[in-house]
Amino acid sequence: MTPGTLIIAIADHELTVSVVGGGVHVLPIGPLTLQAGPLRDSDPPAPAALTNALGLIEDHLDDLVIELPSIEATPGVAVTGPYAEAMARVEVGTIDIPSGYELQRADADEVFRTLAVEPVGERRHNPGLPDDHVESIIATCCVILGIMRRFDLSAATIAMSATSQDDDETTR
Repeated sequence: MTPGTLIIAIADHELTVSVVGGGVHVLPIGPLTLQAGPLRDSDPPAPAALTNALGLIEDHLDDLVIELPSIEATPGVAVTGPYAEAMARVEVGTIDIPSGYELQRADADEVFRTLAVEPVGERRHNPGLPDDHVESIIATCCVILGIMRRFDLSAATIAMSATSQDDDETTR
């Protein structure tokens, strides 16, 4: 990857931001943090809760930009981890994500708009959505869209982890 590219690993309660050729920063927020916070009170979440969840992600990224202003000039962003992979799978409608897959912002917005109005019972029928991400997928959408909005990205690469690729190979 190009020096300066951000690699953002999405975990339950944190985002680990690595700068290619630079340092690593951990932000104390992730999909499960949003689920237990602003997205906890209704299914599907209320519009104000979604706005608050997006705002929390952007606030944490703003703090990072204050600490490390050079990242605003990032040549690109790759998101990784099971949460990012789950969103990509919903967007493509299957468990098979092409290598080097780029999630377009318009597509991420569409997935978000579709899932954000579905209660869990309906959400679980979306093609490609893994069962263990049915409840967290809306929070995941908030994380990824917050990243895309904060850095004004038209797309983000979904970097498949080696473990996920191995798991996909064994399930075929």
